Formats: sequence, structure tokens, C-alpha cells
Amino acid sequence: MVSKRYLPLLLLFLCAGRLSVKAQSSVPVNAADIRLQLAKLNTLGSVLYFAAHPDDENTRLIAWLAKEKLYRTGYLSLTRGDGGQNLIGNEQAELLGLIRTQELLAARRIDGGEQFFTRANDFGFSKNPEETFTIWDRKRSSATPFG
Repeated sequence: MVSKRYLPLLLLFLCAGRLSVKAQSSVPVNAADIRLQLAKLNTLGSVLYFAAHPDDENTRLIAWLAKEKLYRTGYLSLTRGDGGQNLIGNEQAELLGLIRTQELLAARRIDGGEQFFTRANDFGFSKNPEETFTIWDRKRSSATPFG
């Protein structure tokens, strides 16, 4: 018989055992992916392809480097494309950046590269430095574009 003192703890333990909690979902791995990963163990080399924002990458080159040459291949997008144009929806700014981020992650699952980002803000186009500095807080930035 369980003491009333320990009953809440026992109930918590039983309920916790029934919950299935996952921190991350695992990507399904097939035999071809396993074989590719094993082949990459014998290859020494890394490539980092970088560009200003999403859609600037060459996915054919990334796939060739990652899957044919077997190099660890990454794409560094300096921004997430928040300042771009959206011709098929009304998402702008951060929402557009979220969409473009998901598109890049999906592309890397196909071409075999790894996706990286910086914290640079893509605020669109400006016509002169004064307009730029009204949007971009140069003092808060850790790196300045002019040295």
C-alpha cells in the first residue's frame, strides 16, 4: 500500500511515463543515405559557399560538391531574405524571412549541403547612406561595412 504522502509523486511518475516527448524529429534515413555517409568518411575536405541572401546559391554546385565529390558542404546565407519581394503572397519582413528560411532548409535536405545563417538584417533597398542609417543601427552592429 502506498502512503498518501507519496501518492502525488507516484501519479506524476505514472503520467510522465505515458507521455512521449521528443526534442527533435529525426530525419528518416534510407540505405542510399547511409552509404553516402559512409563514403564521406574517407573524404577529407570542406567547402563553404556563401552569398548575400536566399536564392543566390547554386544548388547544382552544392549537390555536386556534397554528393559527388563527398565534401562536407555548407551554404552560408548572410541574410534570411526578409527584405526581398514576394510575388505569390502577402508575407513581408520577418514572415517572408521565415518562409525563405524553410525553403533553404528544404533545399539542403535535397542537395546534401548544410545551411548556415548570420544575423545580418535584410531591410531591402535604400538609395543613399542616410536612408540606410535610418534603418540600420550602425552602433548596435558588431561589424561595420566601412571598417
